[in-house]
Amino acid sequence: MDERLRLRLDLFREMAQTPPGVVDFVASELARLEPDFDVTDDTAGSLTSHLVAALGRLLRGEPDIDPPADVVYRQVVDEAPAAVDAAARVSGRAEAALGVPLSAVEQQYLSLHLGALALTATKENR
Repeated sequence: MDERLRLRLDLFREMAQTPPGVVDFVASELARLEPDFDVTDDTAGSLTSHLVAALGRLLRGEPDIDPPADVVYRQVVDEAPAAVDAAARVSGRAEAALGVPLSAVEQQYLSLHLGALALTATKENR
């Protein structure tokens, strides 16, 4: 993980609206990705921000956001189908660690982020 991504996590950690444990959970998920992907602010910054925000919304009991455009979702998951299962596993770990699973909509967004990471930042492709 690069310094800019660490700074992003630190900023979220300092924000009053970020529930306890969320940033640590997201940091652990990023660490899980590091053996296979270049996890930097450029490659995983959006994933990081979205996951922190999504978990915060769920823990605060806020409503879901609108789902991603189906055409975009289909394109990414068709090219990186493992991202769907990876998002489901993150959801299961979130439920175990924080008491809330990711909603179906948030799993779709996470699939997009993980698919983009797989398509652009896989270490074996660099």
